[in-house]
Amino acid sequence: MINIAHVKKYEQVPCPYMVSKSLKLLLILFFIVLTFTLRNLPAWCSPLEEAKIVKPNNVNERSLEVSEKYYKKESILKFNEAVKNWESKNADEAIKLWEEAISIDSNLWVAYLGLGQAYDAKKEYQKSLDAYNNYLALAPKEAPDRDTVLEAVKYLTYLLRHGEDAIKGSDYLSLVKTKHQGKDHYARFDLSKPLKIYFYPASGVPNYKNEFQDAFLTGAKLWQETLPGLKFEVLDNTILKIFSGKKAAEKEKELIDQAQIKVIFPSRFKVKGDPTNPLAAQIDAQSFPIIRDKKNFRVLGVIMISPFIYFQSQIAIPLEPLSKLSKEEQIKKIKIISAREIGHALGLWGFSPNPDDLMFEGEINEFKLSDRDKNTMKKLYELDPEKEDLLTN
Repeated sequence: MINIAHVKKYEQVPCPYMVSKSLKLLLILFFIVLTFTLRNLPAWCSPLEEAKIVKPNNVNERSLEVSEKYYKKESILKFNEAVKNWESKNADEAIKLWEEAISIDSNLWVAYLGLGQAYDAKKEYQKSLDAYNNYLALAPKEAPDRDTVLEAVKYLTYLLRHGEDAIKGSDYLSLVKTKHQGKDHYARFDLSKPLKIYFYPASGVPNYKNEFQDAFLTGAKLWQETLPGLKFEVLDNTILKIFSGKKAAEKEKELIDQAQIKVIFPSRFKVKGDPTNPLAAQIDAQSFPIIRDKKNFRVLGVIMISPFIYFQSQIAIPLEPLSKLSKEEQIKKIKIISAREIGHALGLWGFSPNPDDLMFEGEINEFKLSDRDKNTMKKLYELDPEKEDLLTN
């Protein structure tokens, strides 16, 4: 999730009233002399007004200095104690103390920063968003964490656009419909027969490794955990080696037409394809959707679908972005990409808003299905076509 700069930097701000004993004596002597002088001033000389601490009324005036000069001492002490608990990984106690600090002094803006960070870590996204919004409303404009918190607010607002139930519920079935002929439908494959996969020959493609095909199949088979009847059959394209020219193209077309899922490993990816490249030229369907990370929007995998009732899915995994990783990382990434793209092909045409799910709309680093992923896929394949708008390929 979002990493907010640590709040400890505000902990050790010295209190202006914490002075040594010797300095206290000097101050006492100074005030005795000052009092005597003021009492004997001429009548025309205005007396010195009592010094006051004026607390800022708005964000522009609120001080970055977290001290008793601007904020209540008890609140600051609670804040400091909360920081120590946060560092000790006691998030619940830290939250309790930050809440207490705010109840004592609601202007202590750094406490909202701590709360936002802690609630985010506990996956309490709405509470985290509320805390960050309070921070933005109260923190001085020059506060060093303001830009980072703004990004966190954008991210959390996006996560919560379907409501917190969509994140915390047992599944996200309501979010996986797709649109066909102007209507929203669920879509799924008929699993009574193995799904046929065709891998476009890729031995001459830059950065391609023979292990990538097995890695892709391992990713695809992850869904067998929740769909025991799911089987895959790889169409053998070695027969193409005995043909050439037009005959080879005809034979390949026969194989392609049998496949429900086509897989291509291009060096780079172009949605429209490159007519001079036989591999890239096959990419002629619409792009839907693109796996990205939430910051750099790095294309890692693309699934394309036929315009005709999702009869075929074509998955493209550009190799250039993967080439920057180690071989082990490449294999792991292909497994993740495959599992996600096969998840779409099997019918999960939307995304989950929960970062713990494989089908989350942002970057994923773990090759595993969450309970929500499993529940969603299982429920999709249990839907009654008599009661739901359902397309079965």
